[in-house]
Amino acid sequence: MKTILLFLCAAALLFAGCTGEQPKTTDPIATAAADSEAPEDVVIQVVPAEDLGVPLSPDEYVGFYADEGGDLVTIEKTADGYAMSVVLCERIGLDEGTVSASGDGVVFRSVDPDGNPITLLFFRNGDGCALRVEESTWEPLPVGTVVSGLVPSSPEERGDLIVPDDAERKESHYTFQPKICSVFMEEVFGKDMCDAWYNLVDAVLAGEDTFACKDQYTYDWMMGQFPEHCLPILKELIDYAWDRENSVVDGVATFTYLVPPEEAKARIEEFGEQIEGMLNEVFEDGDSDFEKCLALYIYFSDHYTYDWDTYEKMDDEYVDYTSCARFFRTGIGICHEISSAYSYLLLQAGVQATTMSGNRSYDHAGHQWSYVRINGKEYHIDPTYVLGTGGALRYFLMTDEKREEEDSYEQATFYAVSHYAQDHPHPDYVADDDTFRPLWDHEFEALDRTTHTVVCPGEENENGEWTNFRFDYSGY
Repeated sequence: MKTILLFLCAAALLFAGCTGEQPKTTDPIATAAADSEAPEDVVIQVVPAEDLGVPLSPDEYVGFYADEGGDLVTIEKTADGYAMSVVLCERIGLDEGTVSASGDGVVFRSVDPDGNPITLLFFRNGDGCALRVEESTWEPLPVGTVVSGLVPSSPEERGDLIVPDDAERKESHYTFQPKICSVFMEEVFGKDMCDAWYNLVDAVLAGEDTFACKDQYTYDWMMGQFPEHCLPILKELIDYAWDRENSVVDGVATFTYLVPPEEAKARIEEFGEQIEGMLNEVFEDGDSDFEKCLALYIYFSDHYTYDWDTYEKMDDEYVDYTSCARFFRTGIGICHEISSAYSYLLLQAGVQATTMSGNRSYDHAGHQWSYVRINGKEYHIDPTYVLGTGGALRYFLMTDEKREEEDSYEQATFYAVSHYAQDHPHPDYVADDDTFRPLWDHEFEALDRTTHTVVCPGEENENGEWTNFRFDYSGY
């Protein structure tokens, strides 16, 4: 039976108790006040029981049913009888119940998100079918609620949707690239360091301990700055040369292995398999840069956890174990680990991404997030702040102004890639495109790649009707 998990309800009823605290390294989350116009999709109505339609025979129920408002019903015949999955408004999901036939239609018995019994009746209604709530104590679906207009359809006609839960996805073909470097790295550090980096990776993969490098200055900065951004596992496998002051002689640089060379190569391959698996889990073939940024943003929101223990420990002692590689290995981290991992995965998927840092105006606390370039324009994305929010879009594709508005990080303190801006001043990166402003007031619900639309939960109006907010990202 196809598994469809629980989706966000418009008034946050479903996930009201699940949104986690935000990391202390950041300011409390502020809600943007911009107003957005959303088209109305009337998908729920209440009808009296006597208006129910003509019953069907059990086998006639089997199939996939959908309407234009995002409501789906799947009924399958199994060895034990029947299986049924229900998704209402693309956000209220029910599954794993019992299915039986009655004089009026198919009866689906399951439990709501609170664990209380809920019973739905699926029946013929005019030219299509409808779903009526027979038993429920759950506020979003009161007894008597009917979703009508469900007609035989197919999953393909619904398009490809990304939802906060891990829905079935098409097979993808992203491959791990051990040698990778963003345009931001070259713009900040220069081509010589990028070339030295590629030479270093080649040497490690070949089991060698020397590589071509211009000079000692290039070596020192490349060794210190590139691994975390460009191949995080490498920091655990190699180190500077034993003779640090003479690491480069006549254009030839040396380094030391922390593990045997053959083990280093094996661990890079193992790391690559993990990264490649994630790429193919999160992204679809043909995804645009926008779709990649959003898909990964939601994935981080749902799968990773902020490391409060490490954060608290940093108040009392020096912590030297945090890294992007640790985050990939454990699934927990603090802001610089989380943002480095997010940017690294985007870079692996072909999106130009790096990290950006800044300080808060009122207490000078530092924070790090991600910075991307898509369609020739630049944006801030904070994968740390979104953890546990269920997909709050106020941290997605932000302008400089929005970044400062949300958390009081002063634009004058922003610095990309390097924590040593005085040594490697970067170009004047400017994020001023507010194309995605309409998303900032909303939470993510689904991504319809077919229509290039982001679907967000809406609100219930005075007539008890639900509206979805839909954002057209065509061109991105």
